[in-house]
Amino acid sequence: MLDARLSMVYSLLPDGEFLCDIGTDHCKLAVYAAEQGRVPGALATDLRRGPLAAARKTVEAHAMTDNIQLMLSDGFINIPQKLFDKIGCFVIAGMGGELIESILRKRFTDKWLVLQPMSAVFELNLFLCENGYAVKKRVFCRDGDKMYTALLCRHDGALRKFCPFEGAVRDENFYLYLEKELFRIKKALEGMSRSDNVDAERKRGLERLERIIISNMTERKNENQ
Repeated sequence: MLDARLSMVYSLLPDGEFLCDIGTDHCKLAVYAAEQGRVPGALATDLRRGPLAAARKTVEAHAMTDNIQLMLSDGFINIPQKLFDKIGCFVIAGMGGELIESILRKRFTDKWLVLQPMSAVFELNLFLCENGYAVKKRVFCRDGDKMYTALLCRHDGALRKFCPFEGAVRDENFYLYLEKELFRIKKALEGMSRSDNVDAERKRGLERLERIIISNMTERKNENQ
C-alpha cells in the first residue's frame, strides 16, 4: 500500500501514539499504520476538500471509519485543543520545508514530529536547530531516480549548532543522498559564479553545506580504507 517514500515515513512512527497526518492526501499512511496496529487511532487532515474526499474513500474502503477521523484544517490551526492534546505524533510529509516550518511556527507542540520535506531540507534543519528541536533519527530512501529523507524529532528547548545530518542512519541510501546533494550544490555554485547578481548569504550557505557533505563522504572513504 505504501511506496518507498511513505514506507520510510512509516518506519519512524513511534509505537502506540495517536497519530495526526497533516496534509494526508489519500490517507494511505494513517490507514496502514492503524491496520498494522502501530497506532491506536488517527486524525488525518488536509487543507483542501478534494484530497480529503479521496482520503475518505481510502478510509471507507479499508473499513477504518471507527479508527480514523478526517478534518479540514490549515496545518495545526483548526484542530480543537482537546483533540490536539490527545495526539502523540504529528506527521508532516510530502510538502516543502518552508511550509513545514510555517506550520510549526503557527502552533507550538512538544509532541513527536515526523517530518519529510520535499524541498528546502537544509533550511528546515536550520530552523529546527535554532528553535530547540532534537532530531532523534534521520533516514533516507531511494524511489526510482529520486532520493528522499525524513526525520523524527521533538522539541526539548535546547539550542544546537547547525548539524544537517544529526541522527542520520548512515546506510547506502545516506551516501547516495549525499552524492545527489553535492551534485545539486555544485551546479548551483557554478551558476552563481557566472552571475553578476549573487545572493551572498545563499552562496555562503551552499558553500557551508558543500564542506559538510564532503567531510561526511571523506569519513566514509577513510573508514573503508
